[in-house]
Amino acid sequence: MSFSKKWRRMKLGLKTVLGWSKQGYFIPYRYAASDLQAGHRPVYRSVAEICRAAEDRFQGHLDALSEYADDLNGFHGTKPPAPRFEQDWFPRLDGAMAYALVRRFKPGRIIEVGSGHSTRFMARALADEGLATEITAIDPAPRADIRALPGVAIINKPVQQVDLSIFDQLGAGDVLFIDSSHILMPGTDVDLLFNHVMPSLPDGVLVHIHDITLPDDYPVLWDWRNYNEQQGVVPMITGGGYDLEWSSHYVASRMKDAVGQSVASSLHKPDSAYETSIWLRKRR
Repeated sequence: MSFSKKWRRMKLGLKTVLGWSKQGYFIPYRYAASDLQAGHRPVYRSVAEICRAAEDRFQGHLDALSEYADDLNGFHGTKPPAPRFEQDWFPRLDGAMAYALVRRFKPGRIIEVGSGHSTRFMARALADEGLATEITAIDPAPRADIRALPGVAIINKPVQQVDLSIFDQLGAGDVLFIDSSHILMPGTDVDLLFNHVMPSLPDGVLVHIHDITLPDDYPVLWDWRNYNEQQGVVPMITGGGYDLEWSSHYVASRMKDAVGQSVASSLHKPDSAYETSIWLRKRR
C-alpha cells in the first residue's frame, strides 16, 4: 500500500476511534491476530462446485456475445458518455456481459445502486435494442458522468436515504444492479439491499453484484479495503434462493480457453483490471 493510502487510513481511523466523526469501522476483537490473513484463506468449495455445475450456462453466455460482436468491438477509443473498454472500473467481461444480458433479456426496469461505466454499457444496450426501459441510478456521487445518457434518472443520495419501496417496482426479468460500498455492516447500503430489499424481490429478477471474486477470496491487493460483501453473497449462491447466471471472475480464472475462443478475446482489458461481475436470478 502506498504511503498516501496509509496516511489517509490513519487519519480516518483516528477520527473514528477517538469519536470525532465516524469515518469507518473499528471492531475490537481479542483474537483478531488468529484470523486467516489475505493470501491464506481457502477457496469457498461449495461455491466452486456450484460454479462448475454452471459452466455450460456460462459458456452459453460467452457464445451469445457473438451476436453483438460488431457493437462490442466498437467500444474501443470512444469518448464519454459512450461505453469504453479502456478503463479498469468495469472492464471487458463485466462490460460485455452487462451489455449482452440487457439486450438478450430486455428488462422493463433497471434500478442501479452505484453507477458509472456500468450505466453507460446498459444505457447503450437499451438504445441499441430499441427499448424504452428507464434506468434509475441511485448514487450520491457518480464516478463517471452519466447525466448525458438518455433514459437515466439519477437519485443523488445513498440508498440509506431512499424510500426502499422504489424496489417494489421490479418484476420478473427486471434488473437490480448493485455496485455500492461493498461493506456489510448494520445499516449500510449492502445490509439494506441484501437483507431488506432482496428477500422481497419476486421470482425472475436479475441481480448483479460487482467486485465479487468468489469462489476465491478477495485479491491480496484489495486487503486494505476490508471489503466483506461477498461473505454475504456465499449463502445466496449456496442457499438455493438464486440461480447463478454468470461469474466474470470464475470464467476469467477457470475458463480461460473458452474466453480465448470467444468475442471477449478481441476486447481490450487493462492489465490492472479485475473482472468481478456476478449475476444471479431470484427464485423461491
